[in-house]
Amino acid sequence: MTALSTPASGVLDTQGGGGSAQADDEQLTVAALLQERMMRSAASALSDAEFAGRVIAWCLPWEQALASNDALTDVLVYAAAGQVDEAELRTLARRRAVAVVAAGAAQTTLDGPVPVLAVADRISYRDVNHLVASLVLARETHSLRYGITVHRVLAELLYRGAGLDALCHQMSRLSGCAAAILDPQFRVLAFEQARDRTLEPAAVAAAFRETNPTTPENDEVSATPRVCALQIESAPSTGVVNAILLAGRHDGWVMVIEPGDDPHPKDIAQHRVIVDQAAMIVGTELLRMRSVEEAEERARGDFVHALLHGRFATQHDLEARSAHYDVPINGTFGVVVAGHLSAADGTESLNALFQLARDAARLAPDPGNRTLATVVGNVLAVIRQVDSRPGSDSPDAAAKALAQYAHTLEQELARRIRHPVAVGYGRTVRGADHVMDSYREARLALGLHHKLGMSESCGFQELRVYAILSELASNPQAKAFTADILGPLRAQRHAGADLEQAVMTYIDAGGNLNAAARTLHIHRNTMLYKLERASRVLQLDLRQAEHQFTVWLAHKLDILAETTTAVDRDLHPA
Repeated sequence: MTALSTPASGVLDTQGGGGSAQADDEQLTVAALLQERMMRSAASALSDAEFAGRVIAWCLPWEQALASNDALTDVLVYAAAGQVDEAELRTLARRRAVAVVAAGAAQTTLDGPVPVLAVADRISYRDVNHLVASLVLARETHSLRYGITVHRVLAELLYRGAGLDALCHQMSRLSGCAAAILDPQFRVLAFEQARDRTLEPAAVAAAFRETNPTTPENDEVSATPRVCALQIESAPSTGVVNAILLAGRHDGWVMVIEPGDDPHPKDIAQHRVIVDQAAMIVGTELLRMRSVEEAEERARGDFVHALLHGRFATQHDLEARSAHYDVPINGTFGVVVAGHLSAADGTESLNALFQLARDAARLAPDPGNRTLATVVGNVLAVIRQVDSRPGSDSPDAAAKALAQYAHTLEQELARRIRHPVAVGYGRTVRGADHVMDSYREARLALGLHHKLGMSESCGFQELRVYAILSELASNPQAKAFTADILGPLRAQRHAGADLEQAVMTYIDAGGNLNAAARTLHIHRNTMLYKLERASRVLQLDLRQAEHQFTVWLAHKLDILAETTTAVDRDLHPA
């Protein structure tokens, strides 16, 4: 008995995505089986479309089918006419058997618990089993051969590194329909029009999104081709889609778009094979592209680190690498740094920080100006070029542009991380070889931002007195002066009295004793006692403005020296 390659009747596809689309031709259905000469005596069963579309995978004899309690989904049961019993038919119905082929039965019946297909009594179980096996294998073999052809054609393009556009073009050529590759956010990565129909790629992506496809956010993604109904620009279409999954990572979808809502089953079967093979190959190409991008990003990150820390072997090395990354060596630059990037529970990963750096480099694009970003420890560092706009030759214009970018970055980071971040920036500098100076100032501004409890982004120049005192803070004479003034006050801490805090609160209050006492939540007499005690320890009358300035200056130099030491330790570790 030979298997005939006959087309199956269309049935509704029920695999995710909704929409009415016909099943593929690679599965053996009741309709296809009944078209064979051996089974034509039961062909009246074709009048029931739902039954005709049931899938058959194999055949079992009556005794074996009843010998266990296993489900009989996709199973055709063979019996002699005398074996068929109403009670046992109900048992087979509960176990979801497709139908019973009854040799020698009087007629075909569909109204019982299980449809009974009447065939001639000369047809044995061996004949029916051989026919079912031959038809199933013929369809699977045909699908396998076509899949090998599709795989070979697409794999050749992958081997040549032709890219996503070439793979999408080949998918369209194989299917004769429009083809698309989408990322997990439904953005079109590649699109190829059909020869006889023009579609808007964005409209295709929007129509697919409307079908509520399975995504990692709402369910587990399955790498199984599925059919969905699409409404593209008010025109019905049928999409055959498969998720791109590699090592459990979802990278998007591949799609073939068939015009109309009632495509031929054989076309749908071919499209299933195409997207099934394309998903793995497109995923491999995306992985290759991601590896190249990550390698380029690491190299670019090394260049940014070299700019921030001034680590170039020679001037020629700086010029060559700047030219490679299209960074004007004589441009005007400023550095913005952001800290406090970890989540409240400390779970912010390094990959997430690098993603923030990538986003920062694309934030507030300015034509003609370059923005480079990287992660230094737990700090995000951004080099922003600020000199290419018309009329921006003045230092004020460059400084304002840098401050505006810093404010934008602060808002974006706070939105992404969902908690406030600290942002500081240095003064603008001329020339790529001076970027490290702006970076050091930005780190100082960030450190002072934390110590002073500031709530908004601040520039080094905006710190005014700290900017003026920055060079003096590391001077040995300044350190000796700070120790002479603050040392005696700090020596009193063991007695339970923080005289330094009391004095600085009094100075910050402009010498107002009552205001200082309210700030510290202590009685006025207690505040007065602490000030008198501090005056005795310092041998200075703190009621005089000159002596108040002396303590204030020592305190500012101490904060700046401590911050400078911490920054220099990070920038130039031993």
